[in-house]
Amino acid sequence: MKKKVKNADDLAIAIAELELKAAAQKKDIQDSFALVSENLKPLNLVKSGLRAVFSGNHKGELLNILIGLGTGFLGKKLFLGRTRGILGKTAGLALEWGLAGVVSKNAEKIKEKAGELIDRIFKKNKPDSNHSPAKDQKKFNF
Repeated sequence: MKKKVKNADDLAIAIAELELKAAAQKKDIQDSFALVSENLKPLNLVKSGLRAVFSGNHKGELLNILIGLGTGFLGKKLFLGRTRGILGKTAGLALEWGLAGVVSKNAEKIKEKAGELIDRIFKKNKPDSNHSPAKDQKKFNF
């Protein structure tokens, strides 16, 4: 798309057009750089990573992992308490991560059994079919 330049006026017009084109391209590059640099800031990277993790695709897996980690941490505290030596701390970490792995892999079964246990504990008694609360209320005269 080159224009043939025949005289100085044509040359001046071509230079002006190229300068306008260069200015527009420079503005586009600056805008693109600003957008990319904003997206690459550490806080924005963390935000986008968290959005990806908490998306609908990973919610079940994330819940299982959190249950596993919580169980591992609680199990370490219950079994070992507060350890001070390097051997105790190493054993505690091994226990914590081991429990977390086992629980997160079997989280669905554990949730099912826990639900059954909760249902048994908080099972409501069936109300008597002949009982009506209106008959048992006493009338008070004030």
